[in-house]
Amino acid sequence: MYKIFGIAGILLAAVVLSCARQSSPSGGPRDKKPPVVLNCKPENGSKWFSSNSFEVTFDEYVILDKISEKFMVSPPLKAKPEIMLKGKKLVVKWDDKLAENTTYTFYFQDAIKDNNEGNVLNNYQYSFSTGAILDSLSITGNVFNALDLEAAQDVLVMLYSNLSDTAPAKTLPAYITKPDPSGGFCINHIKPGTYRIFALNDINGNRKYDGGDEQFAYLDTVVSISAKDFYNVKLDTLKRFPEKPKGKTEAKPVVQKPDLFTKGRFQLYLFDTEKTNQYLTSSDRKKAGLMTFTLARPADTAKVTMHILGESDSSWYMEENPTRDTFNIWIRDSLVYSKSALKALVRFPYTDSTHTLIYKTDTVRMNFATRTPAQRRGKERKPQLLTPVFRQVIKPGTVPAFMGVNPLHMPDTSKMYFEQAIDTNYTRLSPVFSQVPGNSRKLLLTNKLIPGESYTLICDKHAFSDIFGGSNDSTAYKFKVATDADYGKLNLNITGYSGKIIVQLLGEKEKVISQKDIVAPGKVAFGLVDHGKYRIRAIYDLNGDGKWTSGSFALKRQPEPVSYYPQEVEIKINWEIDQDWDISNKNSKVIGLRAKPEVKTKTQSQ
Repeated sequence: MYKIFGIAGILLAAVVLSCARQSSPSGGPRDKKPPVVLNCKPENGSKWFSSNSFEVTFDEYVILDKISEKFMVSPPLKAKPEIMLKGKKLVVKWDDKLAENTTYTFYFQDAIKDNNEGNVLNNYQYSFSTGAILDSLSITGNVFNALDLEAAQDVLVMLYSNLSDTAPAKTLPAYITKPDPSGGFCINHIKPGTYRIFALNDINGNRKYDGGDEQFAYLDTVVSISAKDFYNVKLDTLKRFPEKPKGKTEAKPVVQKPDLFTKGRFQLYLFDTEKTNQYLTSSDRKKAGLMTFTLARPADTAKVTMHILGESDSSWYMEENPTRDTFNIWIRDSLVYSKSALKALVRFPYTDSTHTLIYKTDTVRMNFATRTPAQRRGKERKPQLLTPVFRQVIKPGTVPAFMGVNPLHMPDTSKMYFEQAIDTNYTRLSPVFSQVPGNSRKLLLTNKLIPGESYTLICDKHAFSDIFGGSNDSTAYKFKVATDADYGKLNLNITGYSGKIIVQLLGEKEKVISQKDIVAPGKVAFGLVDHGKYRIRAIYDLNGDGKWTSGSFALKRQPEPVSYYPQEVEIKINWEIDQDWDISNKNSKVIGLRAKPEVKTKTQSQ
């Protein structure tokens, strides 16, 4: 925590410094020690505190790094205290009247650093009591993001003695802190009592849960804190308690390595607040011939209609995305889209003040500069009509797709030459295209393609065209269809849980490469996997809707738990991996704490 030196220690330090000045050494070992607290006025841990300020004296000059973000007072004060540096002293002042018989703790986290080398004084706290008792109980825990189980950043952990459901939205917490970079938190100097624990990404800084875009986490149970609980725990000395093996004695605590998160007593899982109200969130016109409307939530089966005032309905058409929360209106009549200002009448589902879903009609005016400054100067490059959304080597079963900048007509295949190459034999094919329902910008090449063979599609001018009269220049597309032997395969035998789960194969930055829905216990296979290292995640699909479901404090629903396979899995070309996976532990993401699992490998040709 901190050190306090007596007068003798200060005199000794002065003598050492004096000797150092006389010798004036050039260079020397780098200072790696954090600032040392010499004294505090009033003394840290004082009782019957009645001042409106305190000061801390260090053995060297210090700086305050992001103090406005890291500093915290528990219980919170209505107004932020004033923090200043005077020489080697840190001075904190406030105007709020302190509550009687209350222990206050001022958290500085890692904001205090020495002025020369930037050595950090970690987790410094200053506490006092306005009464005769300095509360001494503590509580520890962790905050994780619910979906990826990474340590939550920039959140508040709040302890409420008010146990009502409305407390986080209407009142300030009894105690408050922030987790460290590992997601671990510790609140010291707590009064015995019953509390509820919450975590909040406090976007507007009012230390209250306002819903909307603020992330939130809560503990299902009420917490009773008594003398048997932790006493003045330091966050950097928390220990991880392994699970007690069945039929064996209690496991001994293991001190965590610095690069691994510590495991506190309570775990909170932060989730995005689910939008419950339906309303029109945006309307824009990014192109002359495109108007877009978005809703806060999927429209489900509700009807959404639109009409451009003063124009025929035949001059445009509407497309909606699969979730029915985004609606694109394509204007195909040049006499309409050439107008710089258009008005649209939009009718959509809407949640009124009584939380009843009704229909609402809005008139929306949308403007568009039909010619940009670059166009007027003749310097704007004309975008390509369409681009292929496939690689030069595609997986077996892939349907090559082309994506247009604007909605596309069916292509003129008489202006195309499509060729299949088998070794040195070339066969001409008739290209077959189809449009994607609900997405007129996308075309699919639906010919049956043979693994191991190469293909060339040569397109003359005007083979492709869009609804605004644009067409392609002469071009050619070459690609090859790979074989199964060009990829690896992963087979998982999942045990330890009964119910529906979603198994995801994750690539870099946890991008979902593939996912499968199964009923556990059971087996799942991922085929045609590119060479590389992957993570595997299981989502416990408690409501059976085939997707991860976020939490809702209003509905008392925790986010659906997830678990990660404890190691990266390396997939090699033409190799097949069989792996057992016990998912009995939910919300588990432990890396490097277990022995490498046994992996059976074999070539697919065996």
